[in-house]
Amino acid sequence: MKKVTDAFTHWELLQIEKPARYMGGEVNQAEIKTNPELRVCLVFPDLYELGMSNLALKIFYETLNQNPRIMAERAFSPWVDMEDLLRRRNLPLFSLETGTPLSEFDMILVTLPYEMTFTNILNILELSRIGLLWNERKSGPMIIAGGPSASNPLPVSLFMDAVAIGDGEEMIVEICETVLAAKKSGATRSETRKALTRLEGLWVPEFPGPVRRRVFKEFSASRPPLKPVIPNVQAIHNRAALEIFRGCIKGCRFCNAGYYYRPKRERPVEDLVKYSLELLNNTGEEALGLLSLSTSDYCRLPELVKLLDQQKLYAEQNISIPSMRMNENTLALLENSKHIRKGGLTFAPEAGTQKLRDIINKNICEEDIISVVKTTGSSDYRTLKLYFMMGLPFETDADVEGIAELVLKIEGICRTLKPRKQVSISLSGFVPKPFTPFQWSPQASMEELKQKRIVVRQRLQNSNSKISWREEYLCLLESVLSRGDEKVSHLILAAFKNGCKFDGWNEHFKQSAWEKAFTDCGLDPAAYTRQISISEKLPWDFVDFQVPRAFLEKEYRDAARIAGVEDL
Repeated sequence: MKKVTDAFTHWELLQIEKPARYMGGEVNQAEIKTNPELRVCLVFPDLYELGMSNLALKIFYETLNQNPRIMAERAFSPWVDMEDLLRRRNLPLFSLETGTPLSEFDMILVTLPYEMTFTNILNILELSRIGLLWNERKSGPMIIAGGPSASNPLPVSLFMDAVAIGDGEEMIVEICETVLAAKKSGATRSETRKALTRLEGLWVPEFPGPVRRRVFKEFSASRPPLKPVIPNVQAIHNRAALEIFRGCIKGCRFCNAGYYYRPKRERPVEDLVKYSLELLNNTGEEALGLLSLSTSDYCRLPELVKLLDQQKLYAEQNISIPSMRMNENTLALLENSKHIRKGGLTFAPEAGTQKLRDIINKNICEEDIISVVKTTGSSDYRTLKLYFMMGLPFETDADVEGIAELVLKIEGICRTLKPRKQVSISLSGFVPKPFTPFQWSPQASMEELKQKRIVVRQRLQNSNSKISWREEYLCLLESVLSRGDEKVSHLILAAFKNGCKFDGWNEHFKQSAWEKAFTDCGLDPAAYTRQISISEKLPWDFVDFQVPRAFLEKEYRDAARIAGVEDL
């Protein structure tokens, strides 16, 4: 089979940044099957380095390639230099494993990790010479998307043959079996889509109807991906990833992921110790990453870390814990953190005052925060990164000022610690997300968010903390793309035609192009960022998220009660 990459000269490849992104042939790449019954391309709509760190991609790649009838390959968004080369040479986007044009696959499965990748999906389809709209595609692969940003599938409803909502381990196999059966029977595209409607968790725009979020109930007993592909270019997260549990029971009222991955399901310590040994043997990585929404919530974490330390393959091996909560488990871990990967600690207090932390149900108090910061003094961690949100529901001026006051208090403690810690803070505007108690909340305007940021920065003008923030227009756009209806699909299409892509990258984001798209589509962003009445029907109500609406309403009212607000 001739690969698309064979058409490039060595000189052309040397002119692009990191050509290894597009070459394939990595360690642990799946064995190439001759004439598989079903050919699937797993697509991540962003750079190779980001996609190769994506856990869902690792799970699906290993799961599908264990099936002798299926060959799963990979493709990523090409960087702008590679895209220019493809367009200049009139060549299609291709898979890494065999260099096959994406248009020649039976199915393309797209991961949707965050809303800012939506225009990249359209760019991938265009580069692959695949029609952008599902109702205009007469042939070629079925395009199916899934991931946390597909909780509300309406914003991508113009483009997808189907959208998967919820856990994908079982669903992805059922999708492949359904498409394979349709292929063998000679079914039409419409007939194939109709067959897909019978799968729990799958929503089909051609036959819209109620859909129920899929939950992988056997997660605790399942085997994680243990032979992941080793990237040719260093991935954004350079570690062997092991998912120790899925879900969350904390119930932060702003967090879509906390509800998307419910219920909490833990893998047993004994299995994780066994899996870690196999994973490290298969990858040769120095660091083992313990992944979850908040790893310090794993009920037996100190025991797990101790057992992992006892079975190290080599002296330099360490453990990376990327997400921790400021609680007792984290305190215990820091006190025994000799072999935890050093560098920096990341926490998310989210709010600067206790009242606002209670309103958002963060379940930590200032005493917890201070205790954790003080405990870092006995460790070798050098940096402390803190995430805060502005514009949270029921926020007051005092809450905004409280961010700076808390940072100054933490900074004062860090100055007394040895080794001394560098504090950095990240500010972002609150985005109301579907299927959370705050799905009805308004989003602060760009002007309001900017003013809140200015207040925090002025209060910290004599601070040594490093401050970064997310641009206000990106926060607004994320709100529109997450709370949108079918009209937002037309907005995304218009933005793409205006030249939008890599919207999550500051150097490529085109605010004026998005503003023109809103105008072209006759849409007002305020229609999607406004306060929504609890009695109002929501665009995404057809999705059964397995979290009762009555529960979300009660949580919202409870938050309002803490804030002293009665009329919602």
